[in-house]
Amino acid sequence: MPPLALDNSTFISAQEFITAQNRGERSRDPFARQSYVELVQSLIFQPAVRVIHPVHLTPASEQFGDEPYLLRRLLELGLVTPVQVFADSVPRLAAAETEVLSTLQTRGVEAMLSFLRSMDACDQEAEAAGNIGLRKRILQWNDFHQTQIPHHLVRVPTSDGIEPDRLGEWARATSVAIGELFRPLMPGAVEPSNFIAALARSLRYQARATVTGHAYQPHGLRRDFAVTSQILSDGLDEETAVDVIKLIRGIHESLSENAGPARSRHLELLRLELPLVGGRLWNNEEAGLRTDRDWIDLVCERIMSYRMKAGSLRDLVRGIRTEEDVLRFERDIEEITQQLNERLGLSTADITPLESQLAEGVSSVASTVSGIPMVGGLWIGARATLKRYSFRGNTTQKFVYQEYLSAWRRAIR
Repeated sequence: MPPLALDNSTFISAQEFITAQNRGERSRDPFARQSYVELVQSLIFQPAVRVIHPVHLTPASEQFGDEPYLLRRLLELGLVTPVQVFADSVPRLAAAETEVLSTLQTRGVEAMLSFLRSMDACDQEAEAAGNIGLRKRILQWNDFHQTQIPHHLVRVPTSDGIEPDRLGEWARATSVAIGELFRPLMPGAVEPSNFIAALARSLRYQARATVTGHAYQPHGLRRDFAVTSQILSDGLDEETAVDVIKLIRGIHESLSENAGPARSRHLELLRLELPLVGGRLWNNEEAGLRTDRDWIDLVCERIMSYRMKAGSLRDLVRGIRTEEDVLRFERDIEEITQQLNERLGLSTADITPLESQLAEGVSSVASTVSGIPMVGGLWIGARATLKRYSFRGNTTQKFVYQEYLSAWRRAIR
């Protein structure tokens, strides 16, 4: 699996989730929790996580600025490193960005308007299901983004925060070309040129990621507009890689099916407590006792510790190359799910026919000896308990099993 490239916005949003938890408030950024989940899972599952600078091709860590402090701290710990476009890759990058610009110049305005119009259908579906629509999320993001502009100008030091190159020029020109067509599709508080530049920036990042051999994961705001990244190295395509990680998340769904409505809240709490599926790395009692920077330091230390704990899982995922490897991994996950269902009392432990036969043999022998009671029922009971309370698997299975079990215990406190 190639290293993963993130954009700076992911770290800004993830930091807002982390610090809002410390403040005991709801996040101001509607993409905050999503970004936190994706960042933590990336650091757990991916061999390397890197960040793309919007201007510099070979940036040093300090060129990302002091904010977001979460990114700065992860860079200091070596958990995240900058994407570097070295001299031998510059011609290929120039060609890739020229192609992006050509696409934008011929179909960019149409694509932008189509993206904005499609929000209506998507928002109606989301709001009918009780979720917040994308347009409202963009408005909330825009309000939060205004507070981040001074930090953004450190990375892109222009008067409007738009890159001083041909892609930046396209964003400015498009905001004029769209003109009055933009306003009915977006809230009045959203400034067209900055919003368009934020979306188009994903295509710049995609080009840099592709040229340097990274898989690009755009921020949630950009995702629908961005070109979908493809993981091509080592014969592992994107769909297979995503499916492997979904298997880990799927354990939760299997447990929920067996738990029923009576324990649905416990299972939701388990999801919030479990880092493997994007749960937090702290307890409620720990929040509110530190400054935001000290709190971020604590969370980063926890991320680093958890990444080390998850090493065997990351190595296993990295080693998946063939359909046979995936099937073996699915088998291991199914064994974990079965054991968790039994351990948590969501289903009973079945005794195999061979075990029943052995138990009957013990009972028949015992019953023929005066003074020795029937032991078959006790034997089966002890065997079932052993099945529920022990798990003998490989290192990765044990890690995933123990993480789910620990999160369940925290959830039912």
